[in-house]
Amino acid sequence: MVKVLIVDDEQNIVDSLRLILEHEGYSTDSCNDGYSAIEKITDNDYELVLLDIKMPGLDGLETLEKVKQIKPDVVVIMISGHGTIETAVESTKKGAYNFLQKPFPDLPELKIIFKNAIDFKKSRDEIKRLKSGLSEGIELIGTSKEILEVKELIDKYVKVDSNIFISGESGTGKDIIARQLHYKSARAENAFVKINCANISNDKIDVELFGLFESGKLVMKGKIEEANGGTIYFDEVSNLSLDAQSKLLKVIEENKMTRSGYNKEVSLDLRYIFSTNKDMQQEIADGRFREDLFHRMNVLRINIPSLRERQEDIQILAEYFIDLISKANDVPAKKFSPQALSTLKSFRWPGNVRELKNFIERLIFSLDKTEIEVDDIEYPGTKHNKIISDLVNKNMSLNDFQNETEKIFISKMLNDYKYNVSKTAEALSIQRSHLYKLMSKYNIPLPSKMKDN
Repeated sequence: MVKVLIVDDEQNIVDSLRLILEHEGYSTDSCNDGYSAIEKITDNDYELVLLDIKMPGLDGLETLEKVKQIKPDVVVIMISGHGTIETAVESTKKGAYNFLQKPFPDLPELKIIFKNAIDFKKSRDEIKRLKSGLSEGIELIGTSKEILEVKELIDKYVKVDSNIFISGESGTGKDIIARQLHYKSARAENAFVKINCANISNDKIDVELFGLFESGKLVMKGKIEEANGGTIYFDEVSNLSLDAQSKLLKVIEENKMTRSGYNKEVSLDLRYIFSTNKDMQQEIADGRFREDLFHRMNVLRINIPSLRERQEDIQILAEYFIDLISKANDVPAKKFSPQALSTLKSFRWPGNVRELKNFIERLIFSLDKTEIEVDDIEYPGTKHNKIISDLVNKNMSLNDFQNETEKIFISKMLNDYKYNVSKTAEALSIQRSHLYKLMSKYNIPLPSKMKDN
């Protein structure tokens, strides 16, 4: 839970701020003088400190100086009942994040000020973790030619500010690429804001992107404005409705935005990154995505290969995840036998790196032994093993057995690739037309056809 320290010699101010903060779900601590504040900050980690300037003994500015010596990264908002521009400037020079004057702003604005300060602290902490290499999931693991080419593109693209489109199957690491593009760029000290387009309903998209104004007051900033000066990442952008696509296109073209209920324009300075696991040309052809928006998105492009296209990286990834998961959970590390590693390399991994990581995590916690043998590895999807086993024991002709197993295999492959015919045909090493014929032969409809029927 987010922890906030309130430092003010007026108890009624402390009580009022505590009521507001705890209503927003924050945990609060308080004291009434600078010496106590220094002691508490030394012994605790706070996301935010609200510090009054005028206090007996050690005043707020002196306290701020000492606090910054003890914990340079603490985020402090100064509070004053008799504030001047000079005082605000001096507070900022000494390391204050913001300056509030009594009487406080209206409640919605005050909540936004607190939220922005806490978000700033979280973003800065994340940047430090990423730069020090301590955060999980920031590296592209592998030495294959395919992954080295992706790394080269990242190093090139961080030097420019053009829009970037990342394509690749689910679980390949599109999110990692987007974060590397931001944290290696000149925008690294500013916000990185991710929008999962697959999880935003049409009735909430306006508020999510542009924020909310009520009765002339800003109640909530939108994601676009939160990212201003930094990078905004639209994950699975193909899921945006056509109406949302139109609004986004306008923002990208004009580098500014307006909000419903508030006509004042907000100038934008953003780096846009987009990703999807879908075939965008097919989405455009089917009328689900605007071609003009796609051209705006697709200035620079990175395609991250599937795991089956870089099988030589599987051993490196497996060993990396074993080490990562074991250390994170303080359990003894395991190792794979050569035969077990060979088995891992033989799998298709339709869920890619994410599936491999989850698979290894299950092995670490389900096995007590230190070496993972080939017999310990059971590939997900065991129901198909039972079906095949049942067929083997049935009284049937070779032709019937071949047809049944082929139907099962094609159905599973289609399901693995979310009924994307192009990708399934590619994985099967056959033409799309041939796959359509087999689907017709075995009466395997696409989900869209099942809905129509």
